[in-house]
Amino acid sequence: MDRVIKFKTWSYLFMTTLLLFVLFISITNLYYDHYQVFKLNLSGKEPFNSNQRFNKIEYLDQNIGKFNGFLLGSSRMGHFPIEYVNKHAGERKSFYNLNMFSAVPEDYLKTLKYLKKSGHPIEEVIIGIDIFPLFNPPDVNRPAFRHHPNITGKSRFEYLLDYLFQTSFFYLFTEAGYYFGEEPIIYQHDYTTGRYYPHRSIKSIQENPGLYWANQLAQADTKITSLQNNSQKINPKQKEDLERLLAWLDEQEINYKVFIQPTHPKEQALYSAEKEQVINDLKQYEIIQIKGIQKILQYNINFYDLMHYKPVVAKAIIDYLYE
Repeated sequence: MDRVIKFKTWSYLFMTTLLLFVLFISITNLYYDHYQVFKLNLSGKEPFNSNQRFNKIEYLDQNIGKFNGFLLGSSRMGHFPIEYVNKHAGERKSFYNLNMFSAVPEDYLKTLKYLKKSGHPIEEVIIGIDIFPLFNPPDVNRPAFRHHPNITGKSRFEYLLDYLFQTSFFYLFTEAGYYFGEEPIIYQHDYTTGRYYPHRSIKSIQENPGLYWANQLAQADTKITSLQNNSQKINPKQKEDLERLLAWLDEQEINYKVFIQPTHPKEQALYSAEKEQVINDLKQYEIIQIKGIQKILQYNINFYDLMHYKPVVAKAIIDYLYE
């Protein structure tokens, strides 16, 4: 009899603990909205890991017809000043920066097809091919990378329900300095233009540029050693997806400009052999040898970190594409 009572007691305790844990997770996700999908802004804090693939479609669907040109690429495209792009593209062009973290050609194609189907005018696109995701394609099932339900066909209710029970409360511990202190957010997003700002990197550079870049270069050395010990191969599907994307643009009679993303000299060493193979296959899109661009890539001051260049580089790219 005592054993039965103890078993029931432990069962009730376990179920109560489990329910409280689930309740804690759901309340935390609603309150902090780490991926910016609920739009309640209960905490008053900027979402820590805003889902660009979701939020950019949300904004665009509320502004059909406002834009007729799109920048496509990974986060490296995130710092293109739209007003500068519009100025060079022509008076009738209104671009939106549709960069997405770790985006690959399949992301661009899915998104463009949806925009076209939804009535968005698409007259021109600029595509920045990032070598890094070609080796390491993104997992679009991750909460920060999930496509909008309008693109996947998933119901909005089911989509949001998944986020309600994500175990993202760990951000409260890993990013306690931001949530409970004065640490700046890593990225701030402006979904009216599609651009984002790396606030934490900017602050670190301002406070101690020497230390910041010493750490960046040390991390690159560690990464190079790791990659040399592990064979890195381009995912063949990425090339096929790029071909499908360009074929679709031709079929739809949409003008496009394509370039391979320039990189910091230190990062160029990460994928040297395989990168050269890709560049040989896509050599007509290579711009790193352009004199003006090559020169500004030599200075740390023109980068936020080893992967992301500042607007000065983006402007040089636009100058080249529209010369």
